Amino acid sequence: MEEEKWHYIKISQIDDKIIKQLVNNLKQEVSEEFFLSFDSLLKIHKRAESEIETAIKQLDEQHQFKKNIFRVLLNYIKTDKIEIPLLFQLYSPDFLVRAKAVLEIGKMDSSKYLNFLIPLLRDPDDSVRWSVINLLINKHINNSKIYKKLKKHIEYESNPIIRKNLAKVFEKV
Repeated sequence: MEEEKWHYIKISQIDDKIIKQLVNNLKQEVSEEFFLSFDSLLKIHKRAESEIETAIKQLDEQHQFKKNIFRVLLNYIKTDKIEIPLLFQLYSPDFLVRAKAVLEIGKMDSSKYLNFLIPLLRDPDDSVRWSVINLLINKHINNSKIYKKLKKHIEYESNPIIRKNLAKVFEKV
């Protein structure tokens, strides 16, 4: 009971300025802040609706991934339904939940998740990045867009072991 009251008090203290900041965090690159903001916007639900609608209008076509994220959030807020079931886990603040979601997506037709997986090549956690890379290699390497993204990712990958393993893939292809 005390725990629920604490959450209620904290959520009730969220104002428009905080909601704008959460939305702005989703406009940035994938990071811990990005995941925490996504989770927070899910929790404050209807109170974020107008800011999310504004964000969708402001983003141009160059930011299609971000527009898609906002559209999924807005649809969830308006209908309480999620058309992409594992998306909430895929963008969880917990890296273990994200990595497990990638593994689950790998067991199904992952094409509808592609646009949501690609940004996770920049995930702060090595295990999530490696899971995404493996899924993309095993299921989508023949897609020219994915092939180019993975090949380009070699130069950006911070983990030397992942970078080396990814480079080996392209030696074989």
